[in-house]
Amino acid sequence: MNLPHRPSSGWQRGFWSLIIVQFQGAFSDNALKNLVVFLILGLGLPQEKRDALVPLVGALFAAPFILFSMFGGWLADRLSKRSVTRAIKIFELGIMLFAAAGLGFENLPMQLSAVFLMGVHSAIFGPSKYGLLPELLPVEKLSWGNGILELGTFTAIILGTLAGA
Repeated sequence: MNLPHRPSSGWQRGFWSLIIVQFQGAFSDNALKNLVVFLILGLGLPQEKRDALVPLVGALFAAPFILFSMFGGWLADRLSKRSVTRAIKIFELGIMLFAAAGLGFENLPMQLSAVFLMGVHSAIFGPSKYGLLPELLPVEKLSWGNGILELGTFTAIILGTLAGA
């Protein structure tokens, strides 16, 4: 019977790399989402248009979690979680280049699309990041590792929210 790999002493590098990758992704998600919201508020649009667009940004970011989280889990079960993580981070780079173009050209549809795509990125990445923890940490460190992952994620969300503003 093949047991999953349980690291003994060399787990630190891979674990901390995952924490950094997760932190950066959550920071970017929230910085972009809030930057787009504040840009919408600054466009001088009529109040009713702003009142429609601001919640749309949140919905565009949240909808992919409903639509694509199961697909992310399916990928994480069938492919190497490390490969999924690498591929999704490359996808994130492309999304952020697209977002930068949308911001540079002041193109609101591109900006909104980038927010949606960052939600897709995060929904697909989620199952792989949690699935990697048992591969990166010894069993006795799993709860601690989950706590560090959550701490990093929420710190990134708060800092990304502030940076986007």
